[in-house]
Amino acid sequence: MSLSKKLKHISASLLFITSSSTFAADLPISPEKLIAPYPEVKVTTLNSAQSLINEFKQHQYQLANVSKTDQIPSFFVENLPSDLNSLPVQEKISGFIRLLLPTIIEVNKRISTVRHDVIALSKQPKSEWSKEETVWLNDLMTSYDIKSNNIDDLLLRLDIIPVGMVLAQGIDESGWGTSYFAVKGNGLYGEHLSSKGGKYLSTPGGHVKVAAFDNLFAGTARYMYNLNTTSAYKDLWTLRQKLSTEGKLSGYELVESLSHYSTRGDAYVENLQSLIKHHKLDSFDQATFDSSTPIRVRFED
Repeated sequence: MSLSKKLKHISASLLFITSSSTFAADLPISPEKLIAPYPEVKVTTLNSAQSLINEFKQHQYQLANVSKTDQIPSFFVENLPSDLNSLPVQEKISGFIRLLLPTIIEVNKRISTVRHDVIALSKQPKSEWSKEETVWLNDLMTSYDIKSNNIDDLLLRLDIIPVGMVLAQGIDESGWGTSYFAVKGNGLYGEHLSSKGGKYLSTPGGHVKVAAFDNLFAGTARYMYNLNTTSAYKDLWTLRQKLSTEGKLSGYELVESLSHYSTRGDAYVENLQSLIKHHKLDSFDQATFDSSTPIRVRFED
Protein backbone atom coordinates (compact mmCIF):
# COMPACT_ATOMS: atom_id res chain seq x y z
CA MET A 1 0.00 0.00 0.00
CA SER A 2 1.34 3.43 -0.89
CA LEU A 3 2.02 6.03 1.79
CA SER A 4 -0.75 8.28 0.47
CA LYS A 5 -3.26 5.46 0.78
CA LYS A 6 -2.04 4.64 4.26
CA LEU A 7 -2.44 8.22 5.41
CA LYS A 8 -5.94 8.38 3.98
CA HIS A 9 -6.98 5.26 5.83
CA ILE A 10 -9.09 6.36 8.78
CA SER A 11 -9.01 3.24 10.86
CA ALA A 12 -6.61 3.45 13.53
CA SER A 13 -4.33 0.95 15.06
CA LEU A 14 -0.86 -0.40 14.58
CA LEU A 15 -0.33 -4.14 14.68
CA PHE A 16 2.52 -5.84 16.44
CA ILE A 17 3.68 -9.30 15.46
CA THR A 18 5.06 -10.36 18.81
CA SER A 19 7.36 -13.12 17.65
CA SER A 20 9.50 -10.81 15.53
CA SER A 21 8.64 -7.38 17.01
CA THR A 22 7.71 -6.31 13.50
CA PHE A 23 5.85 -3.05 13.31
CA ALA A 24 3.22 -3.09 10.61
CA ALA A 25 -0.18 -1.64 9.87
CA ASP A 26 -2.07 1.42 8.80
CA LEU A 27 -0.79 4.51 10.52
CA PRO A 28 -3.48 6.56 12.27
CA ILE A 29 -4.36 10.08 11.24
CA SER A 30 -4.54 12.84 13.82
CA PRO A 31 -8.22 13.82 14.26
CA GLU A 32 -7.74 17.46 13.19
CA LYS A 33 -6.64 16.21 9.75
CA LEU A 34 -9.58 13.90 9.09
CA ILE A 35 -11.71 14.83 6.10
CA ALA A 36 -14.52 12.33 6.79
CA PRO A 37 -14.57 11.67 10.54
CA TYR A 38 -18.02 10.13 10.89
CA PRO A 39 -19.12 6.49 10.45
CA GLU A 40 -20.46 5.69 7.00
CA VAL A 41 -24.08 5.23 8.02
CA LYS A 42 -27.30 6.86 6.90
CA VAL A 43 -27.71 10.41 8.21
CA THR A 44 -30.86 11.22 10.17
CA THR A 45 -31.97 14.75 9.32
CA LEU A 46 -33.66 16.78 12.07
CA ASN A 47 -34.96 20.35 12.27
CA SER A 48 -35.43 21.13 15.96
CA ALA A 49 -33.87 20.65 19.37
CA GLN A 50 -36.96 18.80 20.57
CA SER A 51 -36.62 16.28 17.75
CA LEU A 52 -33.08 15.57 18.98
CA ILE A 53 -34.32 15.00 22.52
CA ASN A 54 -36.88 12.59 21.09
CA GLU A 55 -34.10 10.71 19.27
CA PHE A 56 -32.12 10.46 22.49
CA LYS A 57 -35.17 8.99 24.25
CA GLN A 58 -35.82 6.55 21.43
CA HIS A 59 -32.27 5.21 21.70
CA GLN A 60 -32.32 5.28 25.53
CA TYR A 61 -29.40 7.71 25.61
CA GLN A 62 -29.49 9.23 29.09
CA LEU A 63 -26.64 10.74 31.10
CA ALA A 64 -27.59 8.75 34.19
CA ASN A 65 -27.03 5.53 32.23
CA VAL A 66 -23.65 6.76 30.96
CA SER A 67 -22.50 7.63 34.50
CA LYS A 68 -23.68 4.27 35.81
CA THR A 69 -22.27 2.02 33.08
CA ASP A 70 -19.46 4.09 31.48
CA GLN A 71 -21.03 3.09 28.15
CA ILE A 72 -22.26 5.55 25.56
CA PRO A 73 -23.89 5.07 22.15
CA SER A 74 -21.98 6.17 19.06
CA PHE A 75 -24.44 9.01 18.60
CA PHE A 76 -22.75 11.66 16.49
CA VAL A 77 -24.47 15.02 16.12
CA GLU A 78 -22.80 16.88 13.25
CA ASN A 79 -24.08 20.38 13.99
CA LEU A 80 -26.30 22.30 16.38
CA PRO A 81 -30.01 23.03 16.24
CA SER A 82 -30.79 26.74 16.20
CA ASP A 83 -33.40 26.50 18.93
CA LEU A 84 -31.79 24.92 21.98
CA ASN A 85 -33.12 27.84 24.01
CA SER A 86 -36.66 26.64 23.28
CA LEU A 87 -36.14 23.65 25.54
CA PRO A 88 -36.80 23.69 29.29
CA VAL A 89 -33.58 24.59 31.11
CA GLN A 90 -32.74 21.13 32.44
CA GLU A 91 -33.52 19.51 29.10
CA LYS A 92 -31.31 22.05 27.30
CA ILE A 93 -28.45 21.33 29.71
CA SER A 94 -28.75 17.57 29.39
CA GLY A 95 -29.34 17.79 25.65
CA PHE A 96 -26.25 19.87 24.98
CA ILE A 97 -24.02 17.58 27.03
CA ARG A 98 -25.42 14.51 25.28
CA LEU A 99 -25.02 15.93 21.77
CA LEU A 100 -21.38 16.89 22.33
CA LEU A 101 -20.15 14.05 24.56
CA PRO A 102 -19.67 11.31 21.90
CA THR A 103 -17.70 13.70 19.69
CA ILE A 104 -15.33 14.56 22.55
CA ILE A 105 -14.83 10.89 23.36
CA GLU A 106 -14.15 10.05 19.70
CA VAL A 107 -11.60 12.85 19.23
CA ASN A 108 -9.78 11.80 22.41
CA LYS A 109 -9.90 8.18 21.30
CA ARG A 110 -8.16 9.06 18.04
CA ILE A 111 -5.55 11.18 19.84
CA SER A 112 -4.91 8.24 22.17
CA THR A 113 -4.45 5.92 19.20
CA VAL A 114 -1.85 8.19 17.62
CA ARG A 115 -0.09 8.59 20.98
CA HIS A 116 -0.13 4.83 21.59
CA ASP A 117 1.41 4.16 18.21
CA VAL A 118 4.12 6.78 18.69
CA ILE A 119 5.07 5.11 21.98
CA ALA A 120 5.06 1.69 20.33
CA LEU A 121 7.27 2.91 17.49
CA SER A 122 9.67 4.59 19.92
CA LYS A 123 10.36 1.23 21.56
CA GLN A 124 11.89 -0.09 18.36
CA PRO A 125 15.35 0.74 17.02
CA LYS A 126 15.16 3.42 14.35
CA SER A 127 16.95 1.05 12.00
CA GLU A 128 13.82 -1.13 12.01
CA TRP A 129 11.40 1.68 11.12
CA SER A 130 9.93 1.53 7.65
CA LYS A 131 10.07 4.54 5.37
CA GLU A 132 6.34 5.10 5.92
CA GLU A 133 6.74 5.04 9.71
CA THR A 134 9.62 7.49 9.57
CA VAL A 135 7.68 9.90 7.37
CA TRP A 136 4.59 9.55 9.60
CA LEU A 137 6.54 10.37 12.74
CA ASN A 138 8.37 13.25 11.09
CA ASP A 139 5.05 14.68 9.95
CA LEU A 140 3.79 14.54 13.54
CA MET A 141 6.93 16.32 14.73
CA THR A 142 6.33 19.07 12.19
CA SER A 143 2.62 19.31 12.92
CA TYR A 144 3.23 19.63 16.67
CA ASP A 145 6.15 22.04 16.14
CA ILE A 146 8.72 19.78 17.82
CA LYS A 147 12.01 21.34 16.74
CA SER A 148 14.08 19.01 18.94
CA ASN A 149 12.79 15.94 17.06
CA ASN A 150 12.55 14.33 20.50
CA ILE A 151 9.74 11.84 21.00
CA ASP A 152 9.33 12.75 24.68
CA ASP A 153 8.76 16.37 23.63
CA LEU A 154 6.12 15.18 21.17
CA LEU A 155 4.37 13.03 23.77
CA LEU A 156 4.22 15.97 26.17
CA ARG A 157 1.93 17.71 23.66
CA LEU A 158 0.25 14.76 21.96
CA ASP A 159 -2.29 13.78 24.60
CA ILE A 160 -5.99 13.91 25.41
CA ILE A 161 -7.95 16.79 26.92
CA PRO A 162 -10.21 15.59 29.78
CA VAL A 163 -13.88 15.35 28.87
CA GLY A 164 -15.02 17.62 31.70
CA MET A 165 -12.71 20.41 30.61
CA VAL A 166 -13.86 20.24 26.97
CA LEU A 167 -17.51 20.24 28.00
CA ALA A 168 -17.00 23.16 30.39
CA GLN A 169 -15.24 25.29 27.78
CA GLY A 170 -17.84 24.40 25.16
CA ILE A 171 -20.60 25.40 27.57
CA ASP A 172 -18.96 28.66 28.62
CA GLU A 173 -17.79 29.82 25.21
CA SER A 174 -20.95 28.89 23.28
CA GLY A 175 -23.63 29.70 25.84
CA TRP A 176 -24.77 26.07 25.98
CA GLY A 177 -24.62 25.79 22.20
CA THR A 178 -26.73 28.86 21.47
CA SER A 179 -24.20 31.45 20.27
CA TYR A 180 -24.18 32.63 16.67
CA PHE A 181 -20.66 31.26 16.11
CA ALA A 182 -21.63 27.87 17.52
CA VAL A 183 -24.82 27.46 15.53
CA LYS A 184 -23.56 28.91 12.23
CA GLY A 185 -19.92 27.88 12.36
CA ASN A 186 -19.64 24.84 14.67
CA GLY A 187 -17.21 26.90 16.74
CA LEU A 188 -17.96 26.05 20.36
CA TYR A 189 -14.68 27.06 21.98
CA GLY A 190 -14.22 30.73 21.19
CA GLU A 191 -11.24 30.29 18.89
CA HIS A 192 -10.18 33.16 16.67
CA LEU A 193 -9.18 32.55 13.09
CA SER A 194 -5.73 30.99 12.88
CA SER A 195 -2.87 32.92 11.29
CA LYS A 196 -2.81 30.06 8.77
CA GLY A 197 -6.27 31.04 7.60
CA GLY A 198 -9.35 28.90 7.13
CA LYS A 199 -13.10 29.31 7.40
CA TYR A 200 -14.37 32.02 9.69
CA LEU A 201 -17.30 34.17 10.78
CA SER A 202 -16.98 37.83 11.71
CA THR A 203 -18.34 39.85 14.57
CA PRO A 204 -20.48 42.89 13.61
CA GLY A 205 -18.17 45.32 11.88
CA GLY A 206 -15.71 42.55 11.05
CA HIS A 207 -13.30 43.46 13.87
CA VAL A 208 -12.92 39.86 15.09
CA LYS A 209 -12.74 36.77 12.92
CA VAL A 210 -13.89 33.59 14.69
CA ALA A 211 -12.87 30.19 13.34
CA ALA A 212 -15.66 28.19 11.68
CA PHE A 213 -15.75 24.49 10.86
CA ASP A 214 -17.63 22.00 8.71
CA ASN A 215 -18.97 20.08 11.72
CA LEU A 216 -18.68 19.69 15.48
CA PHE A 217 -16.02 17.00 15.15
CA ALA A 218 -13.74 19.29 13.14
CA GLY A 219 -14.26 22.16 15.57
CA THR A 220 -13.54 19.97 18.61
CA ALA A 221 -10.50 18.34 17.03
CA ARG A 222 -9.02 21.71 16.07
CA TYR A 223 -9.61 23.13 19.55
CA MET A 224 -7.74 20.20 21.14
CA TYR A 225 -4.97 20.50 18.57
CA ASN A 226 -4.59 24.20 19.30
CA LEU A 227 -4.31 23.53 23.03
CA ASN A 228 -1.68 20.89 22.31
CA THR A 229 0.44 22.97 19.93
CA THR A 230 0.23 26.60 21.06
CA SER A 231 3.18 27.58 23.25
CA ALA A 232 0.94 29.71 25.47
CA TYR A 233 -0.35 26.43 26.92
CA LYS A 234 2.98 25.01 28.09
CA ASP A 235 1.62 25.06 31.63
CA LEU A 236 -1.25 22.84 30.50
CA TRP A 237 1.16 20.29 29.00
CA THR A 238 3.32 20.03 32.10
CA LEU A 239 0.37 19.98 34.51
CA ARG A 240 -1.34 17.29 32.43
CA GLN A 241 1.80 15.16 32.49
CA LYS A 242 2.13 15.58 36.26
CA LEU A 243 -1.53 14.75 36.91
CA SER A 244 -1.40 11.75 34.57
CA THR A 245 1.68 10.40 36.32
CA GLU A 246 -0.10 10.75 39.66
CA GLY A 247 -3.30 9.20 38.31
CA LYS A 248 -5.20 12.42 39.03
CA LEU A 249 -5.91 13.82 35.58
CA SER A 250 -9.34 15.46 35.44
CA GLY A 251 -10.96 18.47 33.88
CA TYR A 252 -11.38 20.16 37.25
CA GLU A 253 -7.65 19.94 37.94
CA LEU A 254 -6.41 20.74 34.43
CA VAL A 255 -8.44 23.93 33.91
CA GLU A 256 -6.12 25.50 36.50
CA SER A 257 -3.74 25.98 33.57
CA LEU A 258 -6.21 28.01 31.47
CA SER A 259 -5.89 31.48 32.96
CA HIS A 260 -4.35 32.61 29.63
CA TYR A 261 -7.23 31.23 27.52
CA SER A 262 -9.54 34.13 28.32
CA THR A 263 -9.18 37.77 29.21
CA ARG A 264 -11.16 36.88 32.33
CA GLY A 265 -8.09 35.10 33.71
CA ASP A 266 -8.62 33.44 37.11
CA ALA A 267 -12.34 34.24 37.03
CA TYR A 268 -12.57 32.18 33.83
CA VAL A 269 -10.89 29.23 35.54
CA GLU A 270 -13.20 29.51 38.55
CA ASN A 271 -16.25 29.54 36.30
CA LEU A 272 -15.08 26.43 34.45
CA GLN A 273 -14.46 24.61 37.73
CA SER A 274 -17.92 25.62 38.92
CA LEU A 275 -19.49 24.21 35.75
CA ILE A 276 -17.52 20.96 36.07
CA LYS A 277 -18.47 20.51 39.70
CA HIS A 278 -22.13 21.55 39.44
CA HIS A 279 -22.91 19.46 36.36
CA LYS A 280 -20.56 16.56 37.28
CA LEU A 281 -18.78 16.89 33.96
CA ASP A 282 -15.78 14.85 35.11
CA SER A 283 -17.99 11.80 35.59
CA PHE A 284 -17.69 10.86 31.91
CA ASP A 285 -13.90 10.44 31.70
CA GLN A 286 -14.03 6.64 31.56
CA ALA A 287 -16.95 6.38 29.13
CA THR A 288 -16.43 4.22 26.05
CA PHE A 289 -18.67 3.42 23.12
CA ASP A 290 -21.06 0.50 23.40
CA SER A 291 -21.63 -2.03 20.64
CA SER A 292 -24.78 -0.47 19.21
CA THR A 293 -24.93 0.66 15.57
CA PRO A 294 -23.54 4.19 15.11
CA ILE A 295 -26.02 7.03 14.58
CA ARG A 296 -25.45 10.28 12.68
CA VAL A 297 -27.68 13.30 13.06
CA ARG A 298 -27.58 16.50 11.03
CA PHE A 299 -29.72 19.61 11.42
CA GLU A 300 -31.10 21.42 8.42
CA ASP A 301 -32.95 24.73 8.41
